[in-house]
Amino acid sequence: MIRTRWLRREFIPFDEMAALSEDGSQVVLTGGRTHAMPDQTRARVGLALSPPAMTGRVEDDATALVSYIQGPWSPVRAADLLLSSASRAGASDIHIEDTGAQVSLRLRLARRMVPLLDLPPAEGRRLVAALKNRAGCLPYRTDLVQEGRIPREGVAADVRASFMPTALGERTALRLFGRLECIDSLGLSPDARATLTDLLAHASGLVLIAGPSGGGKTTTVYAALAHIAETRGGAHLSIEDPVEQRLRLAGIAVDQVELDPIRGLTAEAALQGALRQDVDVVALSEIRSPGEARLAVQAAHTGRLVIAGLHAGSPEEARQRLLDLLSLTDGGTDTGMVDATLHGVLHQHLVAVPCDRAPCSPACPTCKGAGQRLRPQARCQVWRRP
Repeated sequence: MIRTRWLRREFIPFDEMAALSEDGSQVVLTGGRTHAMPDQTRARVGLALSPPAMTGRVEDDATALVSYIQGPWSPVRAADLLLSSASRAGASDIHIEDTGAQVSLRLRLARRMVPLLDLPPAEGRRLVAALKNRAGCLPYRTDLVQEGRIPREGVAADVRASFMPTALGERTALRLFGRLECIDSLGLSPDARATLTDLLAHASGLVLIAGPSGGGKTTTVYAALAHIAETRGGAHLSIEDPVEQRLRLAGIAVDQVELDPIRGLTAEAALQGALRQDVDVVALSEIRSPGEARLAVQAAHTGRLVIAGLHAGSPEEARQRLLDLLSLTDGGTDTGMVDATLHGVLHQHLVAVPCDRAPCSPACPTCKGAGQRLRPQARCQVWRRP
C-alpha cells in the first residue's frame, strides 16, 4: 500500500506530492494544485519529499537509502532512488528477495552479485509494492507471477520487472538496460568488426548473432540495426520478446514489434506479417522454434536481410542448430538452401577485462571497486560460408 497523508480532510496519494511551497506552508501536487498542511505533519512531509542523491557508490548509496527509509519516507521515491543507484553503479540487474525475516537487495555488477542492503519485512514489501505499481502490475497480489515495465524519463530503455512468489516470500528481479552501442563501441576485434560490417552490407540473406544467454546478442543486434539505418536507409522492422530499448526514441529509424502470444502475436505470426510489409531488413531477437527458423530462412531467401539471434556455443554449432530446427518442420532440411541463404554467423560472449584504473577503490567510477569491467569488450568468432 502506498503511504498517504491527510490534507484538508482528504487522503492524498504520496506519489502525487511533488514538493513543498517556498514558505513550507503548503504541499504542491503533481498537477499544480496546492493544499494547506497541518503544522504537525510539515516536518515529516518535508523530509519524505527530500530524498538523498545517489552517487553510484554502492556502500554510500546503501547507507543513504537505509537512513532515508528509517525516517519519514515515500516508497515511490525510494524506488526511484534504488533505480538511480543501480544505474549509476553500472548494474545490469537488481534482485530483491523476501526471506520472511528480512528483504535483501542485491545488484549484479560484472556478473557478480553484490549485496546492497537488507530491509525489515514491512518496509521491503512496501518498496516492492511501489515497484509493482510503477511497472503496471497489481501491488496487492503476491501469489502471482507478474511482469511489467518501469519507464525512465529521458531514457530509451525501460526497466523490465519480474515478480514471482516463493515459499518464503516474493522475489523481484529488475533488468536495467544500458545505453545503445554502435558497432565501433561494441569492443569487437578489428577483424570481427570489419567482417560484421561486410555481412550487414548484403541486400538479402541471413546473418546469425549467436552466443550464450547474457552474452550481449541483443546489444549487437541493436548496434547492427543502428548501422544499417544510418548507412542504408530503407524500411526496417525488429521483432522482439520483449522490446528492450525503444530505438525510435533514440533516433534510429527502426520499427519494433513486441510479441504477445496470449493475444496471438507470436514470432511466427509477426514474421509472416513482416513478409507483407515491404521491409528491407527484418531482425528477430531469437530463433526458438522450427517454425521461426523456417520463416526466417524463407524471408532471407525472398530478398530481405534477416538478422537473428540464436543460442549456440560456437559458429559451427549455430549453423547445425539452425539445420536441426529446420529438420523438424514439414518441409524438412534443405542444406543447399541454408548454405545459399546463410551469409555468416557472428559468435560472441562477454569477457571480464581488468579495469583501466586498477588498482581500484569502491569509489572507482568504472568498476565500483570490482577491479574489472565487463561490457565494453567482447571476443567474437565469425564463420562465413565459402
